[in-house]
Amino acid sequence: MDFDVNLMRDDRCTLVRVKGDIDVVSRARFEEALFEVVESGEPLVVDMREVTFCDSTGLNAIVAANRRAGERGTAVHLVALPPRVQRVFRITGIDKFIPIYDTLREALGALPSTTR
Repeated sequence: MDFDVNLMRDDRCTLVRVKGDIDVVSRARFEEALFEVVESGEPLVVDMREVTFCDSTGLNAIVAANRRAGERGTAVHLVALPPRVQRVFRITGIDKFIPIYDTLREALGALPSTTR
C-alpha cells in the first residue's frame, strides 16, 4: 500500500493525516512531518484511521515527537487507530502516556481552548 502524510493547520492545532504503512520505508517522511509541527510549538493531532500497519520505527517516531512536544510545552494526540494498530500501542504501553481518542472531535475537545 502507498504511504501518504498530509498536514492541515487550523487555529487550534495541526492535523497530520496518515495513510498506509508506517514502517522503516516511510518512517523518515512520517517523522519529518511530525517534527515540523512539533518544532512550530503547535499542538499535534495525528489522524491514523487509514494506517494499515505500524512497526517499531513508526512507534519510535511518535514517541520522539511526543518527547519533543513535551519539551516545548505542547502535546501529541492520536486519533482513530485501527484495532490492529491500537493493539501495538496497548502492548507496548505507549497508550499510557500518549492520549488516543476514538474521534477527531474528542481529540480537539481535549486541546486547551487557547493554544496560540
